[in-house]
Amino acid sequence: MKLFSKGGLAATSIRDIASASGYTNPALYKHFASKEELALYLFETCHRRLWTRCSAAMGSAEDFEAKVDAYIGEWLALADAYPEVLAFLSDSARVLWPKASPKVREQTMIGLAYSLAAAAPHKRPHALSVNPHLVAASLQGTLAELIRMMQVGVVKGPAMRWRADLGALFKKLIT
Repeated sequence: MKLFSKGGLAATSIRDIASASGYTNPALYKHFASKEELALYLFETCHRRLWTRCSAAMGSAEDFEAKVDAYIGEWLALADAYPEVLAFLSDSARVLWPKASPKVREQTMIGLAYSLAAAAPHKRPHALSVNPHLVAASLQGTLAELIRMMQVGVVKGPAMRWRADLGALFKKLIT
């Protein structure tokens, strides 16, 4: 995971993976036909875990504001614990998402963000004109870019320190 998130799919070889993991090339090929198959397996596994954790956090929240806080909080907690996973998911989505299983493609992070945007209580007249797809993309894009900026050192962590500001930003945007 760290190799893929650091160097990308193209720059990471099966030899690099074997060396870093302590396995031999044949041992890896016994379980995965190619580096791409291994990357897809990691992508699907990590995506499912992220979606499940964020969905469960939202599901246990009582109201809209608590759901936004739970969603953002879960993302940021994962960013602090596993920054390379979120970077890998974000950076490799363009290549691996089309190859993901139908089950994985049904459970999208943008879909969770969209459900937040669509369920928002609108307090201002212009809020009704904000497209929930645009709001969901804004939420997901901001979270992903924050993680990327932390990864390259532009923004200092921990990610969780940004929870209140991000929550306030998106509640204001959505409502």
